[in-house]
Amino acid sequence: VMMLVSDEKPGIGGEPLLGQKIKPKCSIYPKGDGSDVPSWVAFDKQVLSFDAYLEEEVPDKSQTNYRIRYYKIYFYPEDDTIQVNEPEVKNSGLLQGTSIRRHRITLPPPDEDQFYTVYHFNVGTEVVFYGRTFKIYDCDAFTRNFLRKIGVKVNPPVPCPEDPYMKIRREVLEHVEPLRPYESLDTLKQFLQYHGKILCF
Repeated sequence: VMMLVSDEKPGIGGEPLLGQKIKPKCSIYPKGDGSDVPSWVAFDKQVLSFDAYLEEEVPDKSQTNYRIRYYKIYFYPEDDTIQVNEPEVKNSGLLQGTSIRRHRITLPPPDEDQFYTVYHFNVGTEVVFYGRTFKIYDCDAFTRNFLRKIGVKVNPPVPCPEDPYMKIRREVLEHVEPLRPYESLDTLKQFLQYHGKILCF
């Protein structure tokens, strides 16, 4: 019977065919002297945190041509899942929060048959999630130590650009003086201070 099989289909007994190289589907951590426990047990409740930014073009170019958006990329070594969050910034005018929910993400073409692993992340590199390029500029101390232990040379932190729109807003607010300075009135303090006192005329 004629059948269409993948190029990664192994031969009889699961052995690769002559000249065949099967691509790994998950992270391959170096073998140490510890116990051979599965990754979901060894790396339980451990997460790698990377600081990244994204340069996004804006439709309204009256003030700026682009916006710089800052993200937190969380990589879970237990199952190679990735989650991307955008910390909320006050008065940014953008929808922020969870950008990409936790799941395994495939590499950009032509390697869309493979998934991102821990070895694809490093300071100063770029990762592409669904057509959006995230530039990693820093990571926390735990992530840096974790990468060094598995043999990855971690690059030093790189400078992160400032959002031009937020810079313009901050400069405008610094030069604006209120027309009517006012003092806040604490009504609760007034209620407790004059409680039980009556003026008679």
